[in-house]
Amino acid sequence: MPLQAHIHSRFLSSLDAQRDAIEQLAEPIARAAELMVESLMREGKILVCGQAGSHDGARLFASLLTNRYQQARPGLAAIALDGGARSLADDGDCGALFARQIESLGQAGDVLLAISGTGNAPAVLAALRGAHEKDLRVVVLAGGDGGMLAESLNEQDVVICTFAESAAFTRELHLRAIHSLCDGIDYLLLGA
Repeated sequence: MPLQAHIHSRFLSSLDAQRDAIEQLAEPIARAAELMVESLMREGKILVCGQAGSHDGARLFASLLTNRYQQARPGLAAIALDGGARSLADDGDCGALFARQIESLGQAGDVLLAISGTGNAPAVLAALRGAHEKDLRVVVLAGGDGGMLAESLNEQDVVICTFAESAAFTRELHLRAIHSLCDGIDYLLLGA
C-alpha cells in the first residue's frame, strides 16, 4: 500500500473510532461537565492531573478553562497539577507527585480530573486516593475499561472510558473528550 493510501486509511480508522465512541462517551461526559459546573458555581475548583503523555491533556484542559474554549467568558478555576515536581521525584516518591499537591490545594467540593491512557498510572491513582481523603469528587478519563482508577471510584464519581484499538486513538479520543468537557461546561454556564 502506498504511503498516501496508508495515511488515508488511518484517518478513516480514527473517524470510525470517534463514531464508535459517541454513544459510550456522551452520557459520562455530560455528567462530568455537570459535576464540574456544580463545583465551580459553589466557588470550587477543578484540579487536573495526568502522568506521562496524559500530563499534556491535563495542562490543556486547565488552560482552556482558565482562559477560554470557544466563547469569551471569565476564567474558571482550574489547576493542572505539576507533573514535574522534581523535589518529590528526586526523593524517589513519584507516587506522591500529585497526591501531595491535592493535599495542599484541594478542598471539599472541588473536583479532580484524573487522566490516564491505561487507567493504571501510579501517581494518578495516588492522586485519586488523596482526592477521596479530602472529599473531592473525581472524574476519571482513561483508556480501555478504566483500569485501577475506575475500580477505585466512589458511586458519586464519574468514569469516562475510551475504548480504542491503539494508544494513538486513545489519545485522540481523550483530546475529543477534553474538548467536549470544555464545550459542555461553557454550554451549561453560557447557554447555547
